[in-house]
This record gives sequence, structure tokens and C-alpha cells, in this order.
Amino acid sequence: MSAALAVVAPAVAPNAVAQEIAPPPTPNADRLAEQMRILATDPRNVPALLAAGELSARLNDPSAAAGFFARAQALAPGNPRVAAGQAMVMVRSERPGEALRLFALAERGGVAMEPYASDRGLAYDLIGAQPHAQREHRIAMARGADDETVRRFAYSLGISGRTDEAMKILDPLLRRSDRAAWRARAFILAMNGDAAGADRIAATMMGGVGTALAPFFRRLPSLTPADKAFAVHFGELRRTPSRVADAQVAPPLPFIAPERVAAAPPPPRVPEAASTPARPERRVSARERRAQEAAAARQAAADAEAKRLADARAAQEAETQRRAEAARLAEQQRLEMERVAQAQRDAEARRVAEAERAALAQREADARAAQERAVREAEARRAAEAATASVVTPPPATAPVEVARAPEPAPAPQPAPRPAAPRVGAEDSVIARIMAGITIPAAELGVDPMPGRAPEPEAAPAPAPAPAPVAEAAKPKPEPVAKPAAKPVVTAKADPKAKIDPKAKTDPKAKAKPKIDPAKAEPARHWAQVAGGADVKALPKAWKAIVADAPAEFRGKQAWTTPLRFTNRLLVGPFKTPAAAQDFVNAIRKKGVSAFAWSSEAGQKIEKLPVN
Repeated sequence: MSAALAVVAPAVAPNAVAQEIAPPPTPNADRLAEQMRILATDPRNVPALLAAGELSARLNDPSAAAGFFARAQALAPGNPRVAAGQAMVMVRSERPGEALRLFALAERGGVAMEPYASDRGLAYDLIGAQPHAQREHRIAMARGADDETVRRFAYSLGISGRTDEAMKILDPLLRRSDRAAWRARAFILAMNGDAAGADRIAATMMGGVGTALAPFFRRLPSLTPADKAFAVHFGELRRTPSRVADAQVAPPLPFIAPERVAAAPPPPRVPEAASTPARPERRVSARERRAQEAAAARQAAADAEAKRLADARAAQEAETQRRAEAARLAEQQRLEMERVAQAQRDAEARRVAEAERAALAQREADARAAQERAVREAEARRAAEAATASVVTPPPATAPVEVARAPEPAPAPQPAPRPAAPRVGAEDSVIARIMAGITIPAAELGVDPMPGRAPEPEAAPAPAPAPAPVAEAAKPKPEPVAKPAAKPVVTAKADPKAKIDPKAKTDPKAKAKPKIDPAKAEPARHWAQVAGGADVKALPKAWKAIVADAPAEFRGKQAWTTPLRFTNRLLVGPFKTPAAAQDFVNAIRKKGVSAFAWSSEAGQKIEKLPVN
């Protein structure tokens, strides 16, 4: 073989130089450029993406191929051809087990495997299944293989030790001085024990590599078939844990019948010398013929049984794979259903949370609206009470007889109300001062005196009119217009608890008591009204409830009370200024206590409220 190599090397050198001037055609690159033009106008064209991915893989650009297949999978997730394309990428990424799994998945999806036979054969070679690999390589060769397929087939035959067949496959490429083919020849010689022949090829036909590959050539014969395939295709001699794990991913190998090796033709008959007499041919007896026929029948039966067993084994393996795939699909469907259910639960939880937040916001808005409505109603009630207090009830009509009236006492001059500071809540002080300046006796209102209060002083009866002279009675007089009876007016300065003795006005000997100036006894002061009620005995309980709401603000404060028509005020104070009273009101409003500032007039009686 070395002599033949020496003869072939000089003969192919001129052809190699000529081919360097005219580069070989690149049909895969031309077809890829055509698919790229299609994708430029239609980026979502799935067939163009698949074709571009397969062509990129055949041009040894697995990264670009993986990108095209990923785009195709995003557009057509159920397309089984995507799995076949991804298997091509896995083969070139040194993951033959995953590649074979994806090829099997694509085949079950209905994809014809003939266009992928070369890549599938390489995957079988990389896991050490050379008979299966060579069957795929033959399918690829029958379809009109390219140079890469020819070299892969030769490598597979060389790994199996069939050196002569491998060289016969490589011969057309060697005659064209294909450098990859010469490298394949050197590797095939080295893995089969001819390291010296591999060294000569490396020195003459492999770009001046020389003896650099000598250690590699001498290591090849000791490797396993799978390691030899990785060494000649990817230059890897060491078996890694990732390779072992990937090989376990490969599906079970299908059964294939062993190849029938053609029997060698009988040697040509050499005519014997004339001096040697010709021996007559021995005739086959009937017994021998029957024996041969029986042996042939037994062989046929054995072959049929072997074929039946092989078919049964293949059917069993196919059924096992089908069940495994069905279980995998069922598990995948279960996981997908769980994912959808979890997504639905998450969406329901988000909806409930949104509804709760909306309900909480609505409740807060309703509470604010109710609080504002309560404030408005309280202000309206205070305004209505002030307006009602300012209305004077007309006296009842009397008989149309003019009678003498007692002279009405002149009302004591009322001090002008001092203007309050312009603060929030000042309108409450104005209304309170107006209401405080109006006092109507209980007798006029037609109600009983307040509990715990002295009864209202009764008005002195008007003196009887003097009888007219008889002479004058005879004269007709015009009918006088009746005037309303004058009633005693009790001002805000009068003490409501003071009792008026009706005999004091009629007894001239009664000694008049010294008068005490009410303005000095009860000067004008500033308060905060926190509650009110008709029953004075219930005010301490109301005071305790209010203090419990704002204990810090009421610490050290005294409860006071003063009557207001038929109810009583519950006061806190007194404060030095109206502003101080308003500050206290603002402070307790933050704790939820309703109150307003109020100023008492000079002479108005304010009493301490005992609180146990």
C-alpha cells in the first residue's frame, strides 16, 4: 500500500494546484443565500427558516442553524421537522445521544429520515453502533451523497476494521486530491495499525504537519469504537462524563439483520497438463441431493425464524418506545395542565385581592362621606337652634279692654360681643355667642324646669285697673285696641337658680338685699364644648367616655356645665384666649372627639361638674 501511495502522490499534485485556481462549487451556500432572500421579505416563513437551518448545519455553522430552528419552533411549536433540524445541531455539538432521541421523535411525527441519514449515521458512529451507522450511510449514498457523506461512510468502515472497503469509498476523492479525504485515509490507516503509512500521508499531503500527529496515530488503535469516532471527527481522545451521560439519552437501538457478505467467486479453473488424464466429474447421488435439499430447507426455516424473531423484537422495541413516548407526553400534558391551573389560581387570587382593595377603598370613602355628613348636620342643627332661639313667641291675645300696665323695667345693657380671631371653627364661636345671649324662661316655652335646676321665677301679677268714674262711664268711648301683656324679661345676666319671692315686691317693709354684679362674679371666658344633654346627671358618664378617647389631651382638665334652653352644655376650660380653645378643639378632633370653641358672656353662670 505504501508503494501505491508513493506512485499516487506525484500524479495528483498537478491536479491539486489546478483546483486551487478554480474553487469547487458550493451548492449548499447558494441555496442558503436563496432562503435568506426569502426571509428578508417574509421573516415568518417557517419552511424557509427550516431550510436555512438545515443548510447552515450542513455548512458546519451550528450556531446559526440553532437560531433558525428556534425561530421556527416559536412560530410552529408542533412541527416535527424542527426536532429533526435540532438533531442535526446536536450531532455537530458532540451530543449524539440527544440527536438520536430527537431523530426518533421526528420520525414518530411523520418526518422521512432519508434526508437526514448522513447525520443520523454519524450519531450512531459516535455512540459505537457502527452497523446502524453504516446502514444510514448507505441510504445517504444511494441519494447521491456529497463529499462529507463519503468521508463519514469511509470513517465508519475504518472503525469497523474494513480498511479495503473504506479506501474504495475514498478513492474518487483521493484522485481529486481532496485534502479531507487524504486526512481520512491517514486516520483509517492509523486506527487499523498502519501508523507508518499515516505518518507518510501527514508528511506529504496534510499541509506539512509532519510528525506532529505521530502520537495521535499511535493512540488510535487502542481506543473503543465510540472513542475512535470522536477522535477522527472532533479530535477528542478523552472520554468525559458529559459524553457518558449523553450516550444514555439515546433510545434503544433497533434490531437490524446482519449484513450478508458476498461469497468469494470460485477461482478460475486452470487447465491441467495434457499428460494428466481428465478425471470424470463425480455424480451427486439422490441421497446426497435430498440431504442438501433438507439442509437448505432447514436453513430457510432458520432464516425465517430468525426474521420472525427479529421482527418481533423490533415490534417490541417499537411498542416500548411508543409507551415511553406516550408516558412522556402524558407527563408533559399533566405539567402543562398544572401550570395552567396555577396560572388560573394566581389570576383568581389577584382578582380577589383587587376586589378587597376596592371594597376597602369604598368603605374608607363611605366613612369619610359619613363623617363629613355628620359634621354638616351638626352645623345645620346648631344653625337651626340659633335661628329657633332668636324667634320670639307672640303672646296670647287678650280681651279688648285697655288696662293699665306695670312699667316695664329697662333691660340691662348687654356688652357688645368681642370679635373672635379668624380661625377654623370661629363660626362655631359666633353661633354659640348668639345662642348664649338668648334665654327664654321655661314658663314661656310650656315645659317643666330642667332637672336639677331651680324653677323659673313667676312674673308678678299685674295690678287691677282703677274703677272709672260713673260720669265718665256714661260717655261713649272708642273701643281701645288691646295691647299684649307685658311679661318680665329674664336676661342672660340673671341667675337662673335665684328664686324670686313674689311677696318681696308687695311687702314695702322688706329690706332689699345688696346686689352683686354678675359680670364680676361670672366674667366672660373661653371654653370648648364637647357634649350636651338634657339630664345633668348623665353628663359625668359622657365626660368619662370622651376622656377615654383622648386621655392625654384631657389630663388635668375640669368639667363644667351651663344651661342652654332645655338642655345643658358640657364644657372644658376655661382657656386664656379663643385661639387656645380652638387649638384644644383641633387636638381632640384628631382623636375622633367632636367639639367646638365657645365663649361665655359676662354674668353667665358656669358651674363645675363633679365627676367621680
